[in-house]
Amino acid sequence: MIVSFLCIIGCAVHSFAAEIVFSPGIGFSAYTVRSHELIITGEKLELSDKAVTYTISAPSMGLDMHFIHEKNGFTFSLINNAAFPITMYKKGGFGNETIKTKGFIWDGQMLFGYTYGIQQPFSIHAGIGPGFALGRFWTHLNKQRLENFYHAWTPVALHLGFQYIFTKHFGITVGLHDMISFSGLLLSKEKPNIADDNNKVGGTVGFGNVFTLRVAATFRL
Repeated sequence: MIVSFLCIIGCAVHSFAAEIVFSPGIGFSAYTVRSHELIITGEKLELSDKAVTYTISAPSMGLDMHFIHEKNGFTFSLINNAAFPITMYKKGGFGNETIKTKGFIWDGQMLFGYTYGIQQPFSIHAGIGPGFALGRFWTHLNKQRLENFYHAWTPVALHLGFQYIFTKHFGITVGLHDMISFSGLLLSKEKPNIADDNNKVGGTVGFGNVFTLRVAATFRL
C-alpha cells in the first residue's frame, strides 16, 4: 500500500515537474525523547521526579525524491530513512544507562518547499511538512532479550539539501533532516521471574527530535 501511494504521488507530481531528483545515500541519525520516566509493575506505577532523556544513535540509509517545478521552483519532496540503532543513552529519570541495541527505525517526511538553482550544477533544496517515525529494537539484560518500541510524529519536519551535479545527470548531495516531534518509547524491563505475571514495563512520552545527516549520490532526470 505504501509503495502504491508513493507511485500515485510521483505520477501526479510528474505531470508538472520539469526536474526530478533521486538521492540514495548513507548517513547517521539520532532519535531523542525527553519527559518523565514511568515504570509499571503489575498494577503499581512509578513516575520519576527528574526528567529523563533517551538518545538512540544509529547509522542509517535513505532515499530522497524531489519533484521540482520548472518555472517557480516549487518542490515536493518525499524523504525516506531507515536506521539501525546500535546504542541507547539514558540520562536522568531513575538513573543513567548506556544500552546496546539491535533493531530498526524508519522515518519519513512529505515536504513542500523551494529549490534554488533549477537545472544548475549547484542547487539548494529546502522544505517543510509532516513527518513520522516508527521503530522496534531489542536489548539484552541478564541473558534476557527485551523488546522495545519507538514512535514520533510532527507537522513541522524540516529538510535542507546542498546538491552539486558533476555531469548532466549525476552528482552528490549533502542533506540535513530534522523533526521536532511528539515522541515516545515503550521499554521492556528485567523480568524478575519468568512465571511472574508482574513483569516490568517502562518508558516515556513527551517531546523529542529526529536528526539525520546524509551524504548521497544524486541522479537528476
